[in-house]
Amino acid sequence: MARSRDALPARIAGAGAALFGLVGLGLVASLVVGGWRVLGEPAVVANVLSNFWDPLKGRYGLGPFVAGTITVSVIALMVAVPLALATAVVASQNLSRWAKDILSRGLDILTAVPSVIFGWWGIQMVVPWVRAHTGGPGFSLLAAGLVLALMVLPTLGLFFFHALERVPRTYREASLALGGTPDQTLTRVVLRCALPGLVNGLLVGVARAVGETMAVQMVIGGNTTFPTGVAAPGATLTTQIVTDMTAFPPGTRGHAVLDVMALLLMVGMYVLVRLSERWGASA
Repeated sequence: MARSRDALPARIAGAGAALFGLVGLGLVASLVVGGWRVLGEPAVVANVLSNFWDPLKGRYGLGPFVAGTITVSVIALMVAVPLALATAVVASQNLSRWAKDILSRGLDILTAVPSVIFGWWGIQMVVPWVRAHTGGPGFSLLAAGLVLALMVLPTLGLFFFHALERVPRTYREASLALGGTPDQTLTRVVLRCALPGLVNGLLVGVARAVGETMAVQMVIGGNTTFPTGVAAPGATLTTQIVTDMTAFPPGTRGHAVLDVMALLLMVGMYVLVRLSERWGASA
């Protein structure tokens, strides 16, 4: 009797894990079934992966949205990663314990801010700045990337800070005692030991950037042609799904294309998780 009571929590946990797995498989299966109308076409690669999006003429090329997703994510990470790493290094090495606690709590709060707030800030501040400095409309891939950089900055900073904090202080002290300079200790000891956590944090930031929708939708411009530059309006996979989900009811070919776009995003997230497990463990 006692053994069965002890095994009950394990059974509940196992059932919960199995249910979670079934839900995930069901979601993937529903996207595959929904998108099969497009995936089963003979010219699916030529059509879906082209650069032309014109649903009224039956052209559903995802090239502009894939390019927009990559461009916006790269801009955001190029801005956010150096700032987040610099903040984490300064905080872990120079701040007192109470100051570190304040910083950690502040980053926690910023990660919980709704994305629509960042989007509204982007409309008020970033779009006019981009318009003034590029001469374009302001609503652009660049504006979306800058807004997204601010969004992922707290997440990256929190991951990087905790990764550096997990490096034992004795490692720093031993390096300094052996004659290493503070810069050598940072680059050759601290960052090297924290590399698995830094890699995991970076991949989480990439996933956050690729999957963000609302804030990006508010400032990107919504242009469905292939972008001519970072100052031009564009769209991403996520923003286009939001834009067209009411225009294409279930059962239509357009809705099947949206299922394919969602499936691409899920495959991308799966790849990032696998990379996080492999690179984070071997770094």
